[in-house]
Amino acid sequence: MSEIAPDAPDTLDTPNAPDTPDAPPVPGAGQSFRLEVATLNGELFSGPVTYVRVPGEGGWLGVLHGHAPVLTQVAPGALLFHTAQGQARTLDVLGGIVEVAPWGVTVLADLAGRDVQAEQARMAQARAQAAAHVPYAERPIGPAAVRAELDAELARFFASALRRRGRA
Repeated sequence: MSEIAPDAPDTLDTPNAPDTPDAPPVPGAGQSFRLEVATLNGELFSGPVTYVRVPGEGGWLGVLHGHAPVLTQVAPGALLFHTAQGQARTLDVLGGIVEVAPWGVTVLADLAGRDVQAEQARMAQARAQAAAHVPYAERPIGPAAVRAELDAELARFFASALRRRGRA
């Protein structure tokens, strides 16, 4: 039986901690694998990732490339993943199952919410496209703004009608 040296630290030495730059890399870290997340309503994400953290019934399940095969239940919580481009994204899931296989990870969620960051990016892109097609897309919306626009349009109409009437 081995004894602990008296000058040993009180905590376990983690060779991959951020404060140890000379530590060997974590096996599978940085290598991409495929993640598919779907519900009965459709696919929410499918693509290469470098890390996945799934809320499991027994705790969090962190997955890197080369993880051992696992099939387990998903608990309600945030599914976190890092895309191959390095972007961290989350999806809210409410139960389901997760399969870790040699080719990648599949999450079949009972219910899941869309990725907030991806949804905001899609909305910003849609706004930019709409603004390019509608010259007054940045106008304020509300009853007062609508009334002001209507009054301005009516004034233009009657001014045009009076000009035409004066010519006749």
